[in-house]
Amino acid sequence: MASYILDKAYEVTDTGGVPAYRVVVQGTNAGQCALPGAANAPKLLGVTVHAQTLKGQNVAVRKAGIARIVAAGAVALGVPVNVAGTTGKVKAINETSGTKINCVGFAETAASADGDIIEVFLSLHERTAP
Repeated sequence: MASYILDKAYEVTDTGGVPAYRVVVQGTNAGQCALPGAANAPKLLGVTVHAQTLKGQNVAVRKAGIARIVAAGAVALGVPVNVAGTTGKVKAINETSGTKINCVGFAETAASADGDIIEVFLSLHERTAP
């Protein structure tokens, strides 16, 4: 069961809106959010709590606590995760040694396939791959 700690409303800047349980990044202006532009995207804001299909409307973004997030593939229990691509799904961190990683958090539950919803302890930070 998820524990709700801190949610904040952000204006959606993506034309098609944003789905639920996806990682979003800082938009162009303060108070805005968007889906990531690439895998391992920087400027992480958090995870959408619900879907918002309309550009210019607000979506609740989980910034701290435990969030439900859609996985892009298999994720083992306890591993750190980051953005898998432009859909805002997450993957187990697998970047090459020395790469700067924008970590979303740590998997509290496991995923076996693309589309599985997992719980992640949010710990937004940068680290270097060992």
